[in-house]
This record gives sequence, structure tokens and C-alpha cells, in this order.
Amino acid sequence: MNFKRIIKRKILGYKADSDSYIEYLKNLGVKIGKGVEIYRPFNTTIHIQNPHMLRIGNNVQMTGPVTILTHDYNWSIIKSVYGEILGNQQETVIGDNVFIGWDATILGGAHIGDNVIIGANAVVSGNVDSNSVYAGNPARKIMSLEEFKNKRVKSQLDEAVKYVFSYEKRFGKYPEESKLDEYFFLFKQNSHDLIPEFERKMNLWEIMILV
Repeated sequence: MNFKRIIKRKILGYKADSDSYIEYLKNLGVKIGKGVEIYRPFNTTIHIQNPHMLRIGNNVQMTGPVTILTHDYNWSIIKSVYGEILGNQQETVIGDNVFIGWDATILGGAHIGDNVIIGANAVVSGNVDSNSVYAGNPARKIMSLEEFKNKRVKSQLDEAVKYVFSYEKRFGKYPEESKLDEYFFLFKQNSHDLIPEFERKMNLWEIMILV
């Protein structure tokens, strides 16, 4: 462990990095699969009151601040009015190969299927179909994963060209090949002839398949 990481862990504790946060959650009893990444652990909130009621599958990517709950405190309002305590604690499940966008909230009782993209600022509850893209508040299915993939395929070349010309306009030169690590599929058909940056992308994809 390098010096910077030691200092970071000293200051932020178990939220210093993705690995330490995941280890902390597992030790509490949260079931977490392989290939999970929490990109901003220091401002991500994962409810730990009911660790036995939270399952996170393989290859789950959480971007910016994300909130994941297994309960709701709204019973306090009912108690104030009617005097009854009506608990609301539900199992929350996140399947395999799920991307959770910036500032999304996963409410208690949500069951997210496999191969799902959750859009930024989405508020997710109930059942989320596998192979789907969800967005909004409340989160709703906006398209299938195949539809999203086809949409991205159609825009790849145009986006790559715009990226190159934007880079040239800003820096006065064309980008190095390594800068095009998200578009190399457009011009590199031989997977055995890749520069290290492209190999890392391919290795990430292979890890996703293996887990």
C-alpha cells in the first residue's frame, strides 16, 4: 500500500476507496459479487442497518454519489398521526452487469435484473427488467439494452470524428492513438495487435464475461 493510499484511508476510513468500502460491507454481511466498482465511495451511501437484505451481483459499476436503501422511515409519519408503527424493510437486489448512473437512488425493495443501465438521477423502486435501460424519477424503462446498443453503434463514427476535431481545435494537434480507447473498435479489427490502453479495455470486457 503506497503512502498516499495510507493517508487517504486514515482520513476517509472504510470509504477511502472502492476496495475498502466493499470489504467493509462484506464484513457486515452484505452479499457482493466480483468486479464491483464504487467510483466515489466517500459520497456514496449504502444502507447497512439490514446488511442481510442487500445483494449486489457481479460487475456492478456505481459512478458518482449513489444511494442504496433497504428501508424507509416514512412509518414515523404514520406513527405521529395514528400511533402505529408500520415497519418498511425490504430486500434490495442488484443483478449482474449493472451500471448505476450519477446520483441515482435505489429504494428499499428494488429488484434490478441483469444487464441493466440506470440513468443519472434516477429513483428506482420495484422490479427492473433485465436487458433494459431505465431513467427518470420515478425510474421507467426507456428502451431495451439491444435498442440502446444499436443506437450507440449508429453514432460511434460521428462521435469519434467530433472527438478528434475537438481535440485538434483545443490542442493544435491530432490526438494520439491511445486517446481513442473508447473508439478503437472502429479501426482495430485484430485483437492481437493492440496497444496497452486498448488491451486494458479488452481485459475489462473479458473480466465482465468471466464473472
